[in-house]
Amino acid sequence: MTITEVLEEEFCYIPMGGDIPRRGQRIVPIGAAAGVVHPSTGYQVARALSSNLDIADQICEELARRDFDPDRAAARILGRTWTPDAIRQRAFAVFGGDFLMQQDVRGLRGFFSGFFRLEEAMWAGFLAGWKNLPNNEYHDGWWPRVYFGILFLTKLPPSVALDMIISIVTYTLENGLDLIQSVTPLVGEPEAFHESFQFRNNNGDVAAKNEARKMMSECDRCEKAGEVVEVN
Repeated sequence: MTITEVLEEEFCYIPMGGDIPRRGQRIVPIGAAAGVVHPSTGYQVARALSSNLDIADQICEELARRDFDPDRAAARILGRTWTPDAIRQRAFAVFGGDFLMQQDVRGLRGFFSGFFRLEEAMWAGFLAGWKNLPNNEYHDGWWPRVYFGILFLTKLPPSVALDMIISIVTYTLENGLDLIQSVTPLVGEPEAFHESFQFRNNNGDVAAKNEARKMMSECDRCEKAGEVVEVN
């Protein structure tokens, strides 16, 4: 087939993954804002719906507490989405996305030819990659992920497999133990949100409050003088 004319060219940007929420923040994001987008595939809708069930349950628990505290509640709610197990599983997928981004056309072809030679339930489980979604049992623990990774390497062309092994080493040296934590229990686990949360004092964000007071004061002066301003 020969292309004779290009009528229109379309570009599409799909955010992959994104950071998980900061430990200690009071705002509780959901869905893509909470970083549940799959780091390798961009899948989000089913993962968001599944995680929202846990969030809703925890919100009900927090509101029923007599000693309700918004900071502690936020920590526990975020911790229902991003459990240590979920963080480990995400770290495994983050490496997969990072490796894909480094590949040329030949590497991508080799990667996907090996990926879809795996058992369907195994590769489908990686594409979803979240608690309560189909075939997650192939990826929800360190041993299933090790088995998946080794089996995957045997399905890849030798050059791509060697590149992946080298990438595992360089990725770990550059990014720390996140990937290693995802495939072994010997180097500890990610901190849970409710355990690592640093409780704030009751003053909140003093700098932000002072800035807001200053803006409101300036707006009041302008109104009294008959001026109209736009505050960005």
